Amino acid sequence: MLNILKSAVSKRVVVSPLAFKSNKLLISSISSKRFATSWRNKRNEDNKIEFKWFLLVGVFGTMVYITVMQRIQEQDHSKNIERYKKTFTEEEWVQYVNEIQKKHLTLENGEECYLIPYTYSDDNKSYLKSIDSTVENLGGKENVGIVNLNELIANQLENIDGKSKYNILLKQSLESEDLKSPGFKYKFSYKLKPGIFTQIVNDAIIKLKSDNPSLGRFIILNYPPNIKEAVKFEQNVSNKDLLLVLNNKSDDSDIVQYFDTVDKVIHINNMKKLEPFIIDNDSIPNINKIKFEEPVEQIPIANDILSKEPSSDAPAILIAQYKLRQLNQPIREYGETDVDVINRLKKLQG
Repeated sequence: MLNILKSAVSKRVVVSPLAFKSNKLLISSISSKRFATSWRNKRNEDNKIEFKWFLLVGVFGTMVYITVMQRIQEQDHSKNIERYKKTFTEEEWVQYVNEIQKKHLTLENGEECYLIPYTYSDDNKSYLKSIDSTVENLGGKENVGIVNLNELIANQLENIDGKSKYNILLKQSLESEDLKSPGFKYKFSYKLKPGIFTQIVNDAIIKLKSDNPSLGRFIILNYPPNIKEAVKFEQNVSNKDLLLVLNNKSDDSDIVQYFDTVDKVIHINNMKKLEPFIIDNDSIPNINKIKFEEPVEQIPIANDILSKEPSSDAPAILIAQYKLRQLNQPIREYGETDVDVINRLKKLQG
Protein backbone atom coordinates (compact mmCIF):
# COMPACT_ATOMS: atom_id res chain seq x y z
CA MET A 1 0.00 0.00 0.00
CA LEU A 2 2.92 2.27 0.68
CA ASN A 3 4.05 1.84 -2.91
CA ILE A 4 0.61 2.78 -4.14
CA LEU A 5 0.64 5.92 -2.05
CA LYS A 6 4.10 6.82 -3.30
CA SER A 7 3.01 6.18 -6.88
CA ALA A 8 -0.10 8.27 -6.36
CA VAL A 9 1.87 11.11 -4.94
CA SER A 10 4.54 10.97 -7.68
CA LYS A 11 1.95 10.71 -10.41
CA ARG A 12 -0.41 12.89 -8.53
CA VAL A 13 -3.10 10.24 -8.93
CA VAL A 14 -6.03 10.48 -6.65
CA VAL A 15 -6.69 7.19 -4.90
CA SER A 16 -10.29 6.56 -4.24
CA PRO A 17 -11.37 5.60 -0.73
CA LEU A 18 -12.75 2.32 -2.05
CA ALA A 19 -9.38 1.25 -3.47
CA PHE A 20 -7.64 2.23 -0.27
CA LYS A 21 -10.09 0.25 1.79
CA SER A 22 -9.78 -2.88 -0.40
CA ASN A 23 -6.00 -2.87 -0.16
CA LYS A 24 -6.19 -2.46 3.59
CA LEU A 25 -8.46 -5.49 3.82
CA LEU A 26 -6.06 -7.46 1.61
CA ILE A 27 -3.13 -6.73 3.92
CA SER A 28 -5.24 -7.59 7.00
CA SER A 29 -6.28 -10.89 5.42
CA ILE A 30 -2.67 -11.83 4.68
CA SER A 31 -1.59 -11.00 8.22
CA SER A 32 -4.43 -13.06 9.74
CA LYS A 33 -3.56 -16.02 7.55
CA ARG A 34 0.05 -15.88 8.71
CA PHE A 35 -1.07 -15.75 12.37
CA ALA A 36 -3.49 -18.64 11.89
CA THR A 37 -0.77 -20.73 10.29
CA SER A 38 1.69 -20.09 13.12
CA TRP A 39 -1.03 -20.88 15.73
CA ARG A 40 -1.82 -24.17 14.04
CA ASN A 41 1.85 -25.13 13.93
CA LYS A 42 2.21 -24.34 17.64
CA ARG A 43 -0.95 -26.30 18.43
CA ASN A 44 0.36 -29.33 16.55
CA GLU A 45 3.60 -29.19 18.50
CA ASP A 46 1.67 -29.05 21.80
CA ASN A 47 -0.42 -32.05 20.73
CA LYS A 48 2.74 -34.00 19.98
CA ILE A 49 4.13 -33.18 23.45
CA GLU A 50 0.86 -34.21 25.18
CA PHE A 51 0.79 -37.49 23.27
CA LYS A 52 4.38 -38.23 24.27
CA TRP A 53 3.55 -37.69 27.96
CA PHE A 54 0.41 -39.82 27.65
CA LEU A 55 2.41 -42.60 26.02
CA LEU A 56 5.10 -42.38 28.71
CA VAL A 57 2.54 -42.60 31.55
CA GLY A 58 0.86 -45.54 29.84
CA VAL A 59 4.12 -47.46 29.50
CA PHE A 60 5.09 -46.75 33.11
CA GLY A 61 1.67 -47.82 34.41
CA THR A 62 1.85 -51.06 32.41
CA MET A 63 5.28 -51.86 33.86
CA VAL A 64 4.02 -51.28 37.41
CA TYR A 65 0.99 -53.51 36.78
CA ILE A 66 3.14 -56.33 35.37
CA THR A 67 5.55 -56.11 38.33
CA VAL A 68 2.72 -56.28 40.87
CA MET A 69 1.10 -59.25 39.15
CA GLN A 70 4.42 -61.10 39.07
CA ARG A 71 4.87 -60.55 42.80
CA ILE A 72 1.37 -61.86 43.47
CA GLN A 73 2.02 -64.96 41.38
CA GLU A 74 5.29 -65.58 43.21
CA GLN A 75 3.37 -65.71 46.48
CA ASP A 76 0.69 -68.01 45.07
CA HIS A 77 1.99 -71.55 45.53
CA SER A 78 -0.68 -72.95 43.23
CA LYS A 79 0.71 -70.89 40.32
CA ASN A 80 4.37 -71.75 40.68
CA ILE A 81 4.40 -75.00 42.64
CA GLU A 82 7.24 -76.22 40.43
CA ARG A 83 9.58 -73.89 42.32
CA TYR A 84 9.00 -75.74 45.58
CA LYS A 85 10.30 -79.12 46.57
CA LYS A 86 7.59 -81.71 46.02
CA THR A 87 9.13 -84.86 47.44
CA PHE A 88 11.62 -85.77 50.15
CA THR A 89 13.79 -88.79 50.58
CA GLU A 90 13.66 -90.27 54.06
CA GLU A 91 17.10 -88.84 54.83
CA GLU A 92 16.01 -85.35 53.68
CA TRP A 93 12.80 -85.57 55.68
CA VAL A 94 14.58 -86.59 58.88
CA GLN A 95 17.06 -83.78 58.39
CA TYR A 96 14.15 -81.38 57.96
CA VAL A 97 12.51 -82.66 61.16
CA ASN A 98 15.79 -82.37 63.05
CA GLU A 99 16.14 -78.75 61.94
CA ILE A 100 12.68 -78.05 63.30
CA GLN A 101 13.51 -79.76 66.59
CA LYS A 102 16.58 -77.56 66.98
CA LYS A 103 14.20 -74.66 67.54
CA HIS A 104 14.39 -73.38 71.08
CA LEU A 105 11.55 -74.58 73.32
CA THR A 106 10.39 -72.76 76.42
CA LEU A 107 10.61 -75.97 78.44
CA GLU A 108 13.55 -78.09 77.34
CA ASN A 109 15.02 -79.32 80.63
CA GLY A 110 12.71 -82.28 81.02
CA GLU A 111 9.71 -80.40 82.40
CA GLU A 112 6.40 -82.24 82.14
CA CYS A 113 3.12 -80.66 81.03
CA TYR A 114 -0.33 -82.05 81.75
CA LEU A 115 -3.11 -80.57 79.62
CA ILE A 116 -6.72 -80.62 80.83
CA PRO A 117 -8.93 -79.28 78.01
CA TYR A 118 -12.20 -79.88 79.83
CA THR A 119 -12.41 -78.88 83.49
CA TYR A 120 -16.21 -78.58 83.89
CA SER A 121 -15.44 -76.02 86.59
CA ASP A 122 -18.66 -74.08 86.01
CA ASP A 123 -20.78 -77.19 85.57
CA ASN A 124 -19.92 -79.20 88.65
CA LYS A 125 -17.66 -78.05 91.45
CA SER A 126 -16.74 -81.62 92.25
CA TYR A 127 -14.31 -81.50 89.34
CA LEU A 128 -12.35 -78.82 91.16
CA LYS A 129 -11.57 -81.41 93.83
CA SER A 130 -10.36 -83.79 91.15
CA ILE A 131 -8.00 -81.13 89.83
CA ASP A 132 -6.72 -80.40 93.35
CA SER A 133 -6.07 -84.11 93.91
CA THR A 134 -4.22 -84.26 90.59
CA VAL A 135 -1.98 -81.40 91.70
CA GLU A 136 -1.18 -83.30 94.89
CA ASN A 137 -0.43 -86.48 92.95
CA LEU A 138 2.03 -84.55 90.77
CA GLY A 139 4.01 -83.15 93.69
CA GLY A 140 1.89 -80.47 95.38
CA LYS A 141 1.17 -76.81 94.69
CA GLU A 142 4.68 -75.70 95.62
CA ASN A 143 6.16 -77.97 92.93
CA VAL A 144 3.52 -77.71 90.20
CA GLY A 145 2.82 -74.64 88.08
CA ILE A 146 -0.88 -74.11 87.34
CA VAL A 147 -2.04 -72.16 84.30
CA ASN A 148 -5.71 -71.56 83.47
CA LEU A 149 -6.34 -70.35 79.91
CA ASN A 150 -9.82 -69.01 80.73
CA GLU A 151 -8.36 -66.84 83.47
CA LEU A 152 -5.58 -65.63 81.21
CA ILE A 153 -8.07 -64.60 78.52
CA ALA A 154 -10.21 -62.82 81.13
CA ASN A 155 -7.13 -60.89 82.32
CA GLN A 156 -6.27 -59.95 78.74
CA LEU A 157 -9.79 -58.63 78.17
CA GLU A 158 -9.95 -56.68 81.42
CA ASN A 159 -6.43 -55.28 81.04
CA ILE A 160 -6.37 -54.12 84.66
CA ASP A 161 -2.66 -53.32 84.74
CA GLY A 162 -2.67 -51.80 81.24
CA LYS A 163 0.02 -54.23 80.05
CA SER A 164 -2.16 -56.67 78.11
CA LYS A 165 -0.51 -57.50 74.78
CA TYR A 166 -3.64 -58.91 73.17
CA ASN A 167 -6.35 -56.75 74.74
CA ILE A 168 -7.34 -54.87 71.57
CA LEU A 169 -7.22 -57.94 69.33
CA LEU A 170 -9.27 -60.14 71.67
CA LYS A 171 -11.70 -57.43 72.71
CA GLN A 172 -12.55 -56.38 69.17
CA SER A 173 -13.05 -59.95 67.97
CA LEU A 174 -14.80 -61.38 71.06
CA GLU A 175 -18.21 -62.74 70.09
CA SER A 176 -19.50 -64.44 73.23
CA GLU A 177 -18.61 -66.09 76.51
CA ASP A 178 -20.23 -69.45 77.22
CA LEU A 179 -20.26 -69.93 80.97
CA LYS A 180 -21.60 -73.47 80.56
CA SER A 181 -18.77 -74.59 78.31
CA PRO A 182 -16.89 -77.61 79.72
CA GLY A 183 -13.55 -76.13 78.70
CA PHE A 184 -12.46 -73.05 76.79
CA LYS A 185 -15.46 -70.73 77.06
CA TYR A 186 -14.69 -67.88 74.66
CA LYS A 187 -15.84 -67.55 71.06
CA PHE A 188 -14.48 -64.99 68.63
CA SER A 189 -16.13 -63.40 65.62
CA TYR A 190 -13.36 -64.34 63.22
CA LYS A 191 -10.67 -66.96 63.07
CA LEU A 192 -7.64 -65.88 65.07
CA LYS A 193 -4.17 -66.82 63.93
CA PRO A 194 -3.21 -70.31 65.22
CA GLY A 195 -0.85 -70.08 68.15
CA ILE A 196 -2.17 -66.94 69.85
CA PHE A 197 -3.60 -68.89 72.81
CA THR A 198 -0.42 -70.96 73.00
CA GLN A 199 1.60 -67.74 73.18
CA ILE A 200 -0.57 -66.50 76.06
CA VAL A 201 -0.02 -69.80 77.89
CA ASN A 202 3.68 -69.67 77.07
CA ASP A 203 4.02 -66.19 78.59
CA ALA A 204 2.36 -67.42 81.79
CA ILE A 205 4.73 -70.41 81.99
CA ILE A 206 7.74 -68.14 81.53
CA LYS A 207 6.54 -65.96 84.41
CA LEU A 208 6.06 -68.99 86.66
CA LYS A 209 9.54 -70.26 85.79
CA SER A 210 11.09 -66.88 86.50
CA ASP A 211 9.43 -66.86 89.93
CA ASN A 212 10.31 -70.49 90.66
CA PRO A 213 12.97 -71.95 88.31
CA SER A 214 12.80 -75.35 90.03
CA LEU A 215 9.27 -76.09 88.76
CA GLY A 216 9.32 -79.43 86.94
CA ARG A 217 5.63 -79.98 86.23
CA PHE A 218 2.83 -77.83 84.87
CA ILE A 219 -0.92 -78.28 84.71
CA ILE A 220 -2.66 -76.26 82.01
CA LEU A 221 -6.42 -75.98 82.42
CA ASN A 222 -8.94 -75.45 79.59
CA TYR A 223 -6.18 -75.96 77.05
CA PRO A 224 -5.79 -76.70 74.19
CA PRO A 225 -8.96 -75.17 72.72
CA ASN A 226 -8.32 -76.90 69.38
CA ILE A 227 -5.89 -79.24 67.65
CA LYS A 228 -3.87 -76.50 65.95
CA GLU A 229 -3.02 -75.00 69.32
CA ALA A 230 -1.91 -78.44 70.52
CA VAL A 231 0.48 -78.66 67.57
CA LYS A 232 1.83 -75.18 68.31
CA PHE A 233 2.41 -76.20 71.93
CA GLU A 234 4.67 -79.08 70.93
CA GLN A 235 6.50 -76.90 68.43
CA ASN A 236 7.17 -73.94 70.72
CA VAL A 237 6.66 -74.80 74.39
CA SER A 238 7.25 -78.47 75.21
CA ASN A 239 6.95 -81.88 73.58
CA LYS A 240 6.63 -83.71 76.89
CA ASP A 241 2.88 -83.32 77.17
CA LEU A 242 0.01 -85.59 78.19
CA LEU A 243 -3.74 -85.02 78.03
CA LEU A 244 -5.71 -85.62 81.22
CA VAL A 245 -9.45 -86.37 81.04
CA LEU A 246 -11.70 -86.02 84.06
CA ASN A 247 -14.53 -88.22 82.76
CA ASN A 248 -15.81 -90.04 79.69
CA LYS A 249 -17.96 -87.14 78.45
CA SER A 250 -15.25 -85.79 76.18
CA ASP A 251 -14.00 -89.05 74.67
CA ASP A 252 -15.59 -88.24 71.31
CA SER A 253 -14.07 -84.76 71.04
CA ASP A 254 -11.50 -84.07 68.33
CA ILE A 255 -8.89 -83.01 70.88
CA VAL A 256 -9.14 -86.20 72.94
CA GLN A 257 -9.11 -88.41 69.84
CA TYR A 258 -6.10 -86.54 68.48
CA PHE A 259 -4.04 -87.30 71.60
CA ASP A 260 -5.51 -90.79 71.99
CA THR A 261 -4.30 -91.68 68.49
CA VAL A 262 -0.72 -91.30 69.69
CA ASP A 263 -1.33 -92.80 73.17
CA LYS A 264 -1.04 -89.52 75.05
CA VAL A 265 -4.29 -89.65 77.01
CA ILE A 266 -4.52 -90.53 80.71
CA HIS A 267 -7.71 -90.79 82.74
CA ILE A 268 -7.49 -88.92 85.98
CA ASN A 269 -8.56 -92.01 87.95
CA ASN A 270 -5.54 -93.89 86.60
CA MET A 271 -3.07 -91.28 87.80
CA LYS A 272 -0.60 -92.49 90.37
CA LYS A 273 1.01 -90.36 93.01
CA LEU A 274 4.41 -89.21 91.82
CA GLU A 275 7.39 -87.87 93.66
CA PRO A 276 7.93 -84.12 93.22
CA PHE A 277 9.92 -83.32 90.10
CA ILE A 278 12.33 -80.50 90.85
CA ILE A 279 14.62 -79.01 88.24
CA ASP A 280 18.19 -78.69 89.45
CA ASN A 281 19.47 -75.55 87.78
CA ASP A 282 23.08 -76.47 88.59
CA SER A 283 22.78 -79.63 86.51
CA ILE A 284 21.57 -77.78 83.42
CA PRO A 285 24.50 -77.60 80.97
CA ASN A 286 25.85 -74.17 80.22
CA ILE A 287 25.92 -73.56 76.49
CA ASN A 288 29.12 -71.57 76.89
CA LYS A 289 30.91 -74.72 78.12
CA ILE A 290 29.99 -76.86 75.13
CA LYS A 291 32.93 -77.69 72.88
CA PHE A 292 31.85 -77.15 69.33
CA GLU A 293 35.12 -78.55 67.99
CA GLU A 294 33.86 -82.09 68.55
CA PRO A 295 32.66 -83.87 65.39
CA VAL A 296 28.98 -83.46 64.71
CA GLU A 297 26.99 -86.65 65.13
CA GLN A 298 25.67 -88.01 61.87
CA ILE A 299 21.94 -87.47 61.41
CA PRO A 300 20.12 -90.81 61.69
CA ILE A 301 17.90 -91.77 58.80
CA ALA A 302 14.18 -92.43 59.13
CA ASN A 303 14.63 -96.22 59.19
CA ASP A 304 16.80 -95.92 62.32
CA ILE A 305 14.45 -93.49 64.09
CA LEU A 306 11.16 -95.19 63.29
CA SER A 307 12.41 -98.75 63.74
CA LYS A 308 12.40 -98.20 67.50
CA GLU A 309 9.20 -97.41 69.33
CA PRO A 310 9.26 -93.80 70.56
CA SER A 311 8.94 -93.14 74.26
CA SER A 312 5.64 -91.97 75.69
CA ASP A 313 6.93 -88.42 76.01
CA ALA A 314 8.06 -88.21 72.37
CA PRO A 315 6.37 -85.66 70.08
CA ALA A 316 2.96 -86.77 68.85
CA ILE A 317 4.04 -86.67 65.21
CA LEU A 318 6.91 -89.12 65.77
CA ILE A 319 4.61 -91.57 67.54
CA ALA A 320 2.09 -91.29 64.71
CA GLN A 321 4.75 -91.85 62.05
CA TYR A 322 6.06 -94.89 63.90
CA LYS A 323 2.58 -96.38 63.91
CA LEU A 324 2.14 -95.61 60.22
CA ARG A 325 5.42 -97.39 59.49
CA GLN A 326 4.15 -100.43 61.40
CA LEU A 327 1.07 -100.40 59.16
CA ASN A 328 3.27 -100.19 56.04
CA GLN A 329 1.89 -96.74 55.28
CA PRO A 330 3.86 -93.64 54.18
CA ILE A 331 4.95 -91.61 57.15
CA ARG A 332 3.86 -88.40 55.40
CA GLU A 333 2.11 -87.80 52.12
CA TYR A 334 2.73 -84.73 49.99
CA GLY A 335 1.14 -81.60 51.46
CA GLU A 336 0.20 -83.21 54.79
CA THR A 337 0.53 -81.26 58.03
CA ASP A 338 1.10 -82.93 61.39
CA VAL A 339 -2.64 -82.83 62.03
CA ASP A 340 -3.32 -84.49 58.65
CA VAL A 341 -0.85 -87.28 59.43
CA ILE A 342 -2.47 -88.05 62.78
CA ASN A 343 -5.98 -87.87 61.31
CA ARG A 344 -4.94 -90.33 58.57
CA LEU A 345 -3.62 -92.69 61.25
CA LYS A 346 -6.89 -92.36 63.17
CA LYS A 347 -8.89 -93.36 60.07
CA LEU A 348 -6.65 -96.38 59.51
CA GLN A 349 -7.07 -97.45 63.11
CA GLY A 350 -10.82 -96.98 62.95
